[in-house]
Amino acid sequence: MPAMERKKKRKKILKKLKKPFRLIVLNENSFEERFSYSLTPMNVIVMLGGFLVVFSLLFYSLIAFTPLRTILIPDFSSYESRADARKARLMADSLNTVLKSQEHYFTDLKIILSGGKPVSTIPDSVPKGSQSVDLTYSISDVDQAVREELDHASTVFVTQAGKIPEAGYLLFPPVAGTMSSNFEPQFGKKGVYWTSVKNEAVKSVLDGTIISSSYTVSDGNTVLIQHPNNMVSAYKNLAVLFKQNGESVKAGEGIGWVSENANGQGQFYFEIWKNSVPVDPKTYYAN
Repeated sequence: MPAMERKKKRKKILKKLKKPFRLIVLNENSFEERFSYSLTPMNVIVMLGGFLVVFSLLFYSLIAFTPLRTILIPDFSSYESRADARKARLMADSLNTVLKSQEHYFTDLKIILSGGKPVSTIPDSVPKGSQSVDLTYSISDVDQAVREELDHASTVFVTQAGKIPEAGYLLFPPVAGTMSSNFEPQFGKKGVYWTSVKNEAVKSVLDGTIISSSYTVSDGNTVLIQHPNNMVSAYKNLAVLFKQNGESVKAGEGIGWVSENANGQGQFYFEIWKNSVPVDPKTYYAN
């Protein structure tokens, strides 16, 4: 019995929804009929539902496909922005790793040049370009004799005017110029400035291997060369670098480009380290 009553109520409701009525629009002054519509409650409900659907689609399109989404939706970011952010994070992580590696490397290098022994055991403290370079010079007696002969042949002894440098042999001059400062390690001056003409190549003073070719904030473009017999030559404040870590160079081979000082002259800073101790470069050149 209740089922029959519910069925009758549904039929009654449907009958009311389908019951037609007429919507008439009249002229206010003359009461003339302008137009009229025959409607049912069902038609009104369908039209309102369609209007809401269309309005919702338009509103969604306005937000989803226009820049308004960045204003109306908090913390919204496009796929491209998220991809760029992810790429930037990866690059930052890579740069941070390289920076730490370089910091370890230069810390060890400073300790070595100061006569100490590096304590860092981090495997990435040496740049990739120089990991395969053997700087210990562990060679046999026969090889040592051959190297001593070659070293003797590669050095230039001063015979003119009977002058011999204090060190006993003459190194190849890095540039055609003069030393314009004094070696004063007690005041922190562990090298000398070498002045020359502008736009001249800086050359290696002896055969060796590049152990560092990079830029530092304090010394600018810098090249460090490991030579036989525990000698290291340093060339700082260069304008351009020609060589990379791990490359072998010959005496007189260009390694960089001289920079320009405030007076418009070519100038760079030059150091020589022997057994991890700075020495006066002038002892390797005749006056």
